[in-house]
Amino acid sequence: MYLAFFIIGVGFVIISFVFSSLIDIDGSSGPLIFLQPKLIAVFLIVTGAAGMILSGRDDNVFSQALILLFSVGGGILASGLVYSLVILPLHRAQNTSTFSKQEAVGTAAKVISPILPNGYGKIRYNISGSVVTSPAKSEDGGEIKNGEDVAIVYIEGGTYFVKRMFETQDYE
Repeated sequence: MYLAFFIIGVGFVIISFVFSSLIDIDGSSGPLIFLQPKLIAVFLIVTGAAGMILSGRDDNVFSQALILLFSVGGGILASGLVYSLVILPLHRAQNTSTFSKQEAVGTAAKVISPILPNGYGKIRYNISGSVVTSPAKSEDGGEIKNGEDVAIVYIEGGTYFVKRMFETQDYE
């Protein structure tokens, strides 16, 4: 039985590795959190290996029920450790460094390549700890000189439409 767990776990690793680009089974949130292929494979491999080691002893002092309990407990413990020490930190690191373009709307930027009248230039801005450069166009079609501060008004087709910072403030 434990040999079968071990073989199925190794087979699961191989199959999930081969088909990982075709099938995206994540289960990284909600009640399916422990149904991730990586964790299932760790559980099966550790449960099978622990069961084979404990039941293969010559002076087998453990009953079959106790061997099953230890091997399943070891599988659960190993899966939990892999999840908390490897998968969760990687998932958190991935989420902190990503952003969508639409999050940049309203952000202050600096013109690093002049925006010509009815033409294009380039801006640089900071978002989520990253420095981003993007093609930009003046919202009103006017010229904006190099080094001027602008605000990103909207994004269309990869082009950032900007407005001078002093134009975005209300003066009363």
